[in-house]
Amino acid sequence: MKDRSDAIRDIRDFNRFYTNILGLLDRHVLDSGYSLTEARILYELSHAGRGIANELAAQLHLDKSYLSRILAGFEKKGLVRREVSGDDNRAYSIELTAKGRQCFRELNEKSNRQMLNLLLPLSDAECAAVRAAMESVRQSLTKASAMHIRPFAKTDLPFVISRQIELYETEYGFTTDTWKKYVTNAVLEFYDRFAEAKDCMYILEYKGAPSGCIAVTHAQEHTAQLRFFFVDAALRGRGMGRRLMELALAFCRDKRYRHAFLLTCSKLAAARCLYGQYGFQITDAHENLEWGEAMIEERWDMDIPSQS
Repeated sequence: MKDRSDAIRDIRDFNRFYTNILGLLDRHVLDSGYSLTEARILYELSHAGRGIANELAAQLHLDKSYLSRILAGFEKKGLVRREVSGDDNRAYSIELTAKGRQCFRELNEKSNRQMLNLLLPLSDAECAAVRAAMESVRQSLTKASAMHIRPFAKTDLPFVISRQIELYETEYGFTTDTWKKYVTNAVLEFYDRFAEAKDCMYILEYKGAPSGCIAVTHAQEHTAQLRFFFVDAALRGRGMGRRLMELALAFCRDKRYRHAFLLTCSKLAAARCLYGQYGFQITDAHENLEWGEAMIEERWDMDIPSQS
């Protein structure tokens, strides 16, 4: 991945500009007495009609306890009513009261007036250009935010096994039962031997579905092995393989590993190129006839620079 420092700087600079011009850093948005988070919750409830607290927390990426405190404050002011959900007595449904709907309408009107005043100096063509630019940003960041990387859970193991078997069969002709057993046993052994202080596995998600993986496991006291590295074909070319690799190597450095190695084969051209770019070198190669089509199995090693 090329250096993104200019893009990072420009995006952060724009964020500061935008939040400042709209007064979003003010303690109360639009002199309303409500914070930006509180105003957003009122907005979501006004459009949903009725919502479930846990679902609202997930939608807005809010801590459940934090959301609960805000809703308790709203309830005390008479803006919302909460009651046990008919579908799940452990969940609460929420809706705006008449006072809450009126509060939102006032906030919404103030926000519309703010936008109108902001756009007044611009011509129709300039307004159209602003809208087009914002839509371009929305589409690009929506695409980017649809992908994220998280630590694995036990429920990810079937995915890691089945997707590798499927991918290597489709792309490289690995079809034998020996190969399938090798993958299955390796993943299950990783979980059985997993030690949080020494091992990790990261899962790439796209639109909520697992779509890639990388793992680090302790081979010896100061030696780590990188394993189960793959990205679904549809997501390749977007830099996600590099992000997974960088996370894995950062974990190795953090855990004070001095050496790392991985096993691959000569058919994986793109992956082998990536390994070389990160400092791995081939240290062993031999023919493997057990997994399907004949191929050269390789070991790649690298020393990990010590942290200063």
